Amino acid sequence: MPSTEAKMNRRKFLKTGAALSLVGLTTATHPRRAFPASKNRVVVFQGVGLDSLHPYAYSGGGISGIWQHVIEPLIEMDYSRSEYVGVLAESWEFQGKKWIFRLRKKVRFHDGSPFTSKDVLFTLDRIVNDRKSLQASNFAEVTGVEAPDDYTVTITTKQLNAVLLERLNNRFIVSQSAVEKNGNQLDNYKIGTGPYKLVSWQRAGNLVLTRNDDYWRAKPEIKEVLVKTVKEESARVAGLLAGQADAISNLPIEEIDRVEKNPRTRVEKVQGYRMYFLAMNVTHKPFDNKLVRQAFNYSVDPTVILKHIFEGNGYVLNGPLSSNMIGYDPAIKRYPYDPKKARELLAKAGYPNGLEVKLYLAPDRHLKGKEVCQVIARQLSESGIKAELVPQEYPIYWGRDGVNGGKLPFYYAGRSAYDADTFYDQYFHTGVTKRTGYSNAELDKLIEEEQQTGDHKKRVAVLQQAGRIVMEDVPVVPLYTLAEIYGLARNIIWRGNPNNEIIVADMKIKA
Repeated sequence: MPSTEAKMNRRKFLKTGAALSLVGLTTATHPRRAFPASKNRVVVFQGVGLDSLHPYAYSGGGISGIWQHVIEPLIEMDYSRSEYVGVLAESWEFQGKKWIFRLRKKVRFHDGSPFTSKDVLFTLDRIVNDRKSLQASNFAEVTGVEAPDDYTVTITTKQLNAVLLERLNNRFIVSQSAVEKNGNQLDNYKIGTGPYKLVSWQRAGNLVLTRNDDYWRAKPEIKEVLVKTVKEESARVAGLLAGQADAISNLPIEEIDRVEKNPRTRVEKVQGYRMYFLAMNVTHKPFDNKLVRQAFNYSVDPTVILKHIFEGNGYVLNGPLSSNMIGYDPAIKRYPYDPKKARELLAKAGYPNGLEVKLYLAPDRHLKGKEVCQVIARQLSESGIKAELVPQEYPIYWGRDGVNGGKLPFYYAGRSAYDADTFYDQYFHTGVTKRTGYSNAELDKLIEEEQQTGDHKKRVAVLQQAGRIVMEDVPVVPLYTLAEIYGLARNIIWRGNPNNEIIVADMKIKA
């Protein structure tokens, strides 16, 4: 039985959470508090929030980081080891067209009901068949899901599929009995097996969580959490500096010094997963010529962009992948910046007087995209390449008349991925998309081989072979990844998350 003091603290906490949604963030008359985070509660300001309590009615990033406080997947990516590890699945085997998952025992949902294989079957069925689900495409290759017993699940695919783990990452498991008790609808789903329980929620507003003291793993140190959606960068920073927030996401680069100098706050940076690059569609001239594509690679120096636009808060790509991705090959090196060499290659390709191209971009989608492309255009000009910038609204840029329709010959893009397969399959595998129009039988063979190789080390070796072909044929100009930047109360111990997610369950508080 909770103590009276605990009840009073809870009521006070919930009351404060509700008040925060009504008052201005920088009001001086009603500050939340001006002292650091405590083990009793932490307040998070994020740029995105839950638009729905339906756990499958989204497909973008950021939101999964909120959900994983309450509900959990079978497996997840261990960022420090660049490999998948078990969560609700204890172990797994890859056997031909079948994946066999052994589930953890003695795991319970927040309502006390046991977690079993029936919940996994129910979850996968709802991801694929629920009319509001936006995640069904992840399981297009799955032909069957079976549960031989309460703690075993077998997933069968159309063909050998070694990348199923990537598809399962952050696909959260729900309770069949809880859903059925609530009219078989997922729109108000509130329980899971996670480290926190949901107390209250406002659409795209406040989310209040309380610690699950019966959590199957070590329970979190912090008792209560308020996650507040604050879309304006300036408002998130103001809230952090005023003591109204203990953690914020997407800290603007120009605010780093101010947050670092504040005695209450600090900055945490970690290499992100979003890779930025210039894509060249080989079905359009002049990019059908490998010498031209190589010349473009010799013409761009991303270190200048990182230094002058992002103030050093990024990491140069030395090959087609970032160093934190599965399949990265440290032996691959990028083309050095050499305008003279680029001019020689262009002349050899039949362009002795240089050439003119259009560089497409979506400035509303990519951080400082216009400034980046202006620098790239100046660098290309040193090699005799005149690049005209063509800004487009993202739906046009990305749609069937743009990137995904194969209509853009040359464009600036970003792509998040943990695993090289996600990038290689979507951009370079013959016939999968029209984004680059690229086709290479040798590369296709390697992509299909890695997709069917269950041994992790062998699969990485195949991905590295594929990377060498990509860098020889270069249908892209690799640029950089950027740092994910967080603002934190100075007494919070947390290393940050490369996927732009604030995970309170991983935090510790200095005494």
